[in-house]
Amino acid sequence: RPRLFMPALSSLKRDLTDTLQSLASEIDRSVDVDQFRSVSAGIARHEESIESLCDSLAVFEETCSALTTPLSSVAERIGAKLDERAKLNEQRERLRLLQRLAQTLHHLESLLDRPPAPEGAGAAEALDDLLRAAREMGRLRILRERGAEQKLRAVRPGLERWERVRKTLLRQLTDSLHAALAAGDEARAARVVLGFADADASAEATHWLRSEWVAPRLVPQLKGAVARGTERDALPRICAEVLVFARGGAFRPLRAAALADPQRPLHLLADSVWAEACAFLKGTPHLFGSLAGTPAALHAAHTATVALQAKLEALLQTPAERHYFRCHPAGADLMRRFNLPIYFQLRVQEIAKQLEAALARSDAAADTAEDGDGDGGGGEGGGGGGGGGGGVPKPRQVRTRAGVAAAAALRRC
Repeated sequence: RPRLFMPALSSLKRDLTDTLQSLASEIDRSVDVDQFRSVSAGIARHEESIESLCDSLAVFEETCSALTTPLSSVAERIGAKLDERAKLNEQRERLRLLQRLAQTLHHLESLLDRPPAPEGAGAAEALDDLLRAAREMGRLRILRERGAEQKLRAVRPGLERWERVRKTLLRQLTDSLHAALAAGDEARAARVVLGFADADASAEATHWLRSEWVAPRLVPQLKGAVARGTERDALPRICAEVLVFARGGAFRPLRAAALADPQRPLHLLADSVWAEACAFLKGTPHLFGSLAGTPAALHAAHTATVALQAKLEALLQTPAERHYFRCHPAGADLMRRFNLPIYFQLRVQEIAKQLEAALARSDAAADTAEDGDGDGGGGEGGGGGGGGGGGVPKPRQVRTRAGVAAAAALRRC
């Protein structure tokens, strides 16, 4: 075997020492010692600054902890003062509401306590004051509702005073409306009716119109329509009288275009004329009793009533008025009195009788034609056998299979 050459250990140490020294010198040459020293000095200065800042933060924390307790008490006192301020504001609003209530009521009383003005120039001013009082009544109602919501005890003693003022206002409005309607003053009547709406008294206006203006004029006409003929055909005459009254001069001022206000719907025609007509028909049940068992009269009465509804609806000007008229409970109750299921049963029986009679005549005619055909055939055969003449055969009646099937189906129905 060849012998391996191994260097001496001392030479290896010398080589390693030389290499380390060369590397150390290379590192010294590549690193800037001055810059490294300046960076180290800067880091030391920042560490000192951070330590001083930490000391300041500790002092600030101690100061804040010392101020926390007094500040919390101050915050509680501020919260209590804010709550007290809110209560004072609420009381102030209540006092303002009471003041406005008192001022409005006083102003309303001053407007209504004025002596009635004579006809002429003073009448227009009196009407303006009356309508101003109606608007004040509407404001007063809103203020009363707000007072009731806030449960103001001071509002309760003034209720009797408010009711007294309201009755006075409604009496003066109804007197003014009666005068305007009697004079045929359409503009004035419309203003007074709108005054009722401003005072939130639309229901009172329609009630007065129905009981004091419409009923005394319409009901005698309806009674006369019933007395002019038989009860069986009285309902079409009643419908005609109702339409004449609604289109006539007595009710024309209440159909003014100024009253068609979507913001203040009044429904004068539905709640006065239509309701009174339905009440009259409801109060005379013998009219509907006379229609029992007579489909033709019932049909004529129902047709006249539906036509009256359509013509009265054509007099209305807004969709809201027409919808209210169609859904009026008086009209719905009137239509129920016709008892249409019974009417349809009577009509079905009438049609069935006519159909049965027609089918019976058709069967009899067919049987007669078949008998005639049989007799003619026998005569012809005997004549041929006897070598002699015979009668001319009768023409056979045409009966298609579809016609026979339809007749059988109708009979089964």
